[in-house]
Amino acid sequence: MSSRRPVRQLLVAVLLGVLVGGGLMAVTPAGAEVSQAAATSWKKIWKKELKPLAAKTFYTKKQSDAAYQPKGSYEPAGSGYTKAESDAKYAGAGSGYTKAESDGRYLPKQALIRGQYAAIGTAAAANDWVGDNITFGVTLSAAPTPHYLAVGAAPTADCPGTAAAPNAAPGQLCFYERQDINAASRFVFDAASGTNGAASPYGASMYVSAAAAGDTFVYGSWAVRPLGITAASLGKGGGGAALTAPSVP
Repeated sequence: MSSRRPVRQLLVAVLLGVLVGGGLMAVTPAGAEVSQAAATSWKKIWKKELKPLAAKTFYTKKQSDAAYQPKGSYEPAGSGYTKAESDAKYAGAGSGYTKAESDGRYLPKQALIRGQYAAIGTAAAANDWVGDNITFGVTLSAAPTPHYLAVGAAPTADCPGTAAAPNAAPGQLCFYERQDINAASRFVFDAASGTNGAASPYGASMYVSAAAAGDTFVYGSWAVRPLGITAASLGKGGGGAALTAPSVP
């Protein structure tokens, strides 16, 4: 028995030497993870695998400096205006209008005021008169210049509308006749002063002379575009009462 034990011990020693020398080692699972981590070269992984990816994703300092201007520098030399060049190229203080100056120079477009008229009556003889009067509903800053466009008259620069769509240039009062019966002369006058060819800041009157005895009438639409409005008034418009004709110039 004693002679066999040394031989057995020798064989075990040889087998262990072969296993260890051949790179085999019996270890626990935890020991295997530690052994694998120890065998991994993170420096090589960073250099060969991770660093190239990082280099493609981010700029280096040199690349960033080339791609982006440093703080305080907005344009490459020659590609933008300097302050002196901008001051010389664009208007400086005092060379443009203030709000008050613009408001005074460019008046806001006033709303168009429209209405209808109808002068209807029965003339006892030729040259009898019938008429109507209109009010604007507001008081204008200045009396408008009146115009009367009889049936068939072409629009003008002062009166660019029609009976169906009356219009007027600023400061103008336009009558657009839609139809007439037994009418001869047409006139517009300021009833307040009795002045022919005039209107007041708040309204006007119109009349026609009869071509012969009998029913006489004209009717249509009107428009005024004021330069400004100073105050509201209560006028609503007039009816078709017969008028005494003022002196005709």
